[in-house]
Amino acid sequence: MDRRALLSILGVGVASLAGCTDGTGGSQTSDQSDLPQRYPDGAGPESIDFSTLTSDDTAVLHAPREHWDSYAIAYSEPPDRRRIEGSYYIDASTGEVISDLWDGARDYRNGDTYAYVQPADRIRDQQQRDQWDADPQFTYHNATDAYYRYDRQYGQIAPTNVGRHTDLIDAYGWEAIAATTHHGVPVITYRLSDTEPDSDRGTPAVSGSLELGVDDGIVYGFDITLDAEGEPRYTYTVRPEPFPDHEWVETARRVASANRSANGSTRLSGQPRRR
Repeated sequence: MDRRALLSILGVGVASLAGCTDGTGGSQTSDQSDLPQRYPDGAGPESIDFSTLTSDDTAVLHAPREHWDSYAIAYSEPPDRRRIEGSYYIDASTGEVISDLWDGARDYRNGDTYAYVQPADRIRDQQQRDQWDADPQFTYHNATDAYYRYDRQYGQIAPTNVGRHTDLIDAYGWEAIAATTHHGVPVITYRLSDTEPDSDRGTPAVSGSLELGVDDGIVYGFDITLDAEGEPRYTYTVRPEPFPDHEWVETARRVASANRSANGSTRLSGQPRRR
């Protein structure tokens, strides 16, 4: 599969993306026969230099994977510590990306084309609903009870905060324990070897494991539990998955086009707000 740049504007900071494994913890020395025979640049049997792994920009969002035609990137964290939208879905052949956002919303990106849908029944309160009604970038569509945005030339898309996951895991020590595969991708399995973070960036950890691609140095998976109140657990997974249906993108295009034709109204002509 062509490894052309995929949405370079999605860019900065998505350098290692991950697939979920169960945390194993501990720091025992592995049997030498279990250790992998080769490592990507920046990695070894007793350490990972995450800054080196990110140096060639072969992040999953940038480089279509040879392994899968389409795939999902899913990150989870404790509900009271949410920083990441949720799941990302990538079509490796076309460069299309769909993201799960807050309150049931989704956005779509392909080159400079951008679409967004917000189901009205998922908006949490009247004040927020009033804000959606007042936002000139969105159009309410009565037939589907949703707000839409569609831009043919959206411009530079802000970097996704999915890249923050490396800030979580690179503060700890890791040791290789085995060579295996992750959905057909050759990976090295690491486990947490030092539960104390090397700086003020992190919290002491209870357990953790991750999977590092042998051929590309991409982190395909991690699962880490921190030693904090409630022992919060963070996981990240990159896995093959069909690209979701996105007929709503065409709806967004039609709604936005009709809205522009209706003298710049914030909703389709003749369609009242639905409460």
